[in-house]
Amino acid sequence: MRRTARTTAPPVRRGRLPAAFQALMVSEAVSSAGSQLTLVALPVLAAADLKASPSQIALLSGAQFVPVLLVTPFAGRLADLRDRAPLLYASHFARAVVLGLVVTLAVAAWLNYATLFAAAVLLGAFTALFDTSLLAYVPDTVETEDLTRANGQLAAVNAVSQTAGPAIGGLVVSGLGPGLAVALDAVSYLFGGAALRARPKPSRNRATRENASIRAGFAAVAASDPLRRLVAAGSLFNLAEQVALSVLFIAVVQEADHSVAFLGFGFSAAGIGSVIGARATARYGGGDGARSWVWALLVSQAALLAALWSLGFGAWGAAAFLASMLVYGAAMAFYNVHSLTRRQLVSPEGMLGRVNAVYRTFAFGTIPIGAGAAALLLLFTTAPVAATAVAVLSVVATWVLARGTYTTERQDEAWTTP
Repeated sequence: MRRTARTTAPPVRRGRLPAAFQALMVSEAVSSAGSQLTLVALPVLAAADLKASPSQIALLSGAQFVPVLLVTPFAGRLADLRDRAPLLYASHFARAVVLGLVVTLAVAAWLNYATLFAAAVLLGAFTALFDTSLLAYVPDTVETEDLTRANGQLAAVNAVSQTAGPAIGGLVVSGLGPGLAVALDAVSYLFGGAALRARPKPSRNRATRENASIRAGFAAVAASDPLRRLVAAGSLFNLAEQVALSVLFIAVVQEADHSVAFLGFGFSAAGIGSVIGARATARYGGGDGARSWVWALLVSQAALLAALWSLGFGAWGAAAFLASMLVYGAAMAFYNVHSLTRRQLVSPEGMLGRVNAVYRTFAFGTIPIGAGAAALLLLFTTAPVAATAVAVLSVVATWVLARGTYTTERQDEAWTTP
């Protein structure tokens, strides 16, 4: 079955979005805020209560992200076969149970590192299921004309949580202790799950079992020119971004001789930019789809390079660094919203969950590659040069890929899928 070709993103409409989406927004706002508590609390719990070593703490932090690559393809298949709303609130309730078990064991003094590590893995697995199902559920809750706006509002909620969350999480953990912080996160998941369960929306275009294989998702992406380009551009972007972010600490603290606090201000500026970019997309994000995400992609990478190269020039360089990080965050949020909307528009019917899973598998898979590339490059050159070398290559490759999408879009062909 073919989806109708669309040459531009649908225009942004005004007015209140449906109740099912409002419930999703409330759920995401509460649970995202709670997740930031656990992000801080679990390592502190391991260090303070379990006397974990630095390597064990590092493994614990990574344990929540490894399941993303392993579980996401299966989560995409499940999101195409089942109603997505039950998957979402079941993921919330499951994470609440896992965190509640951690708190109970900690209070009883029965918690050990192996149990905490297993809990972190389970949290990562249920988070992968939630995130993949969420991306496919949004089109069930709003009309096509409202997709960009809805995605922008969700991105703004996440941006606020990620910007303010670590600082608030640190205050809560230091004031109340890691155990109570984890308990608060469990409550946030219960509340988020209840909000979703109160306003469920049946899924549209569910897959049939005859066409529900994981391989079919990869085949759908391979057969669709715009999807191939979206996956390639997103993967290259994440690769370049990870190289730049991996060397940013060295460039700021060691080579430019700034403090760690200054680096924190830079990331705060990027977070504020993300909120601005997401809100702007939600309000004004309609129009020429390919041009929007292409330019946002290029601007975000250029801003990150500008931030690196502005270091070492005194007060003006510091101001330019913070301004560049602000632009980077705004452009990145704008790109992410449009990229998601593009995938939602062009994915074959009944395959959105698996298409999103393929995208996330490749896009997140480049992150450890980028970290490894940064470590290798830093053996032979300085931090700004290392980041620039990879980022420039990625900018050129991304432009070629995106330019092809824009050209075919102008020929009224780009958003047609098999």
